[in-house]
Amino acid sequence: MTIRISSRIRIISLLALITISACVLPEGDVIADPVEPTRFEDVTEAAGIEGGVGQAAWADYDHDGDVDLMNGSALLQNNGDGTFKRVEVGASGPGVWGDANNDGRLDFYRHTGEGELRLNQGGGMFKSVEFFRNTNRLSESAAWADANGDGILDLYVTNYEHPQNPQRDFYIESNADGTYKKAVQLNKKQAWSARGVNWADFDNDGDQDLYVSNYRLMPNQLYVNDGSGKFTEQGWQRGVAGTDSGAGRESPDYIYTGHTIGSCWGDLNNDGLLDLIVVNFAHPPKWQNRPQVLVNDGPPDYKFTDTNKDAAAGIYWQESYAKAALGDYDNDGDLDVYMTTVYGGDTGELFENDGSGRFRKVGDELKVRRKNSYQVAWADYDNDGDLDLFVAGRLFRNIGNRHSWIKVKVVGGAGSNGAAIGARVRVTSHGGKLAQIREVSGGNSGNQNPLTAHFGLRDHNKTVKVEVFFPSGKYNAWHVKPRTTFVARESEAKKPGGDTTTGP
Repeated sequence: MTIRISSRIRIISLLALITISACVLPEGDVIADPVEPTRFEDVTEAAGIEGGVGQAAWADYDHDGDVDLMNGSALLQNNGDGTFKRVEVGASGPGVWGDANNDGRLDFYRHTGEGELRLNQGGGMFKSVEFFRNTNRLSESAAWADANGDGILDLYVTNYEHPQNPQRDFYIESNADGTYKKAVQLNKKQAWSARGVNWADFDNDGDQDLYVSNYRLMPNQLYVNDGSGKFTEQGWQRGVAGTDSGAGRESPDYIYTGHTIGSCWGDLNNDGLLDLIVVNFAHPPKWQNRPQVLVNDGPPDYKFTDTNKDAAAGIYWQESYAKAALGDYDNDGDLDVYMTTVYGGDTGELFENDGSGRFRKVGDELKVRRKNSYQVAWADYDNDGDLDLFVAGRLFRNIGNRHSWIKVKVVGGAGSNGAAIGARVRVTSHGGKLAQIREVSGGNSGNQNPLTAHFGLRDHNKTVKVEVFFPSGKYNAWHVKPRTTFVARESEAKKPGGDTTTGP
């Protein structure tokens, strides 16, 4: 079968249509040995995992080449041999990692309480600095992005409710020294009960837009960035606020939609457009929004279509879905998703993508279903080229997967933020016939996958093309061997130009 894949990327002022032809495997481009089925092994105790299970944030904070884990409030340092040790270095979570002062070291923002920014001093030590104080003290998530394009990370901090009185969120524009310019509310009309936040360039115009997941049957919000850090809320116009079931006219303030705890962005069908999974907690009444698989329809309007109505995309209903994380666990070239639950009768589920954005449940088959968690994140903690799963305080090592892969670590600092959060990475393989995109993300509704982008390549062992579109608008392309971790540095990049079908 031939699949037509097209991708449209606009980098700052440059708008181009990138067309990639049929996804067909070339002859002779295979691994000689048969590919074993993927399996997971629970290695929690053997790995020395300990700590809370509130949320999970992976990052290589000590720059030694392996990813460390903030497990709830416990920082677990990766020993590089498959084990972890708890360290007391003046940083604890839950929160998110980012290079707040562009010094090349990953800093940590703890979002609980009034919040706290801890700058990485090197040598395993952190220093708390004066930063924004969240006086509402009800945050369940935060996320970094350079929203105004000045090369410095900005921050969005959600606030929930007490007891059912919603508290306002804050958007914080940062300075290079770790201080901030101002903290403002993007929604000046109404406070919502927010529980998740995610940044992404869904409309391919080169800046970071913002999606906020709201609970209590409140509509979700999509803040569209004009490139300068000024936003227009367009959730209803773009089809991502939720679905008006007709049962929600009881409230004087809003149309009832869903109880959304977390959401996540990713290109589910490899068409070069970021789609959105909205993880709706939903009680049995059918008018409450079920989990949504919102596929990006692309230009000119960049609206979204829910392909999971009546579970048509394969994401079946459980009452207490909470958070989700995307990752290509089987290295077959598409993004799979794990969704957590929080009610005792429900269990988290792993859904395998068939490549078109449709899913089948495989959690029982792979023995990774877990109860009671807001926590889920993927990471290749043992550096063997496949993604391992951390969920509900348990670490599941991915074994038996012999598909090919490549990882891309993007380094900013020549116009972009040092962690290159917001960079878009495209990897093209199979003779130019299969392309995948990822964005370097500064947080996923309270959880965080590593900043290094991971790509499964199926049976492809030949050179791949790696393209990086940096937040500054610079671009570069490299040809890289698979089964490696490639470092893409902005210092080697250039401004876009030339034939954008193939890059400058």
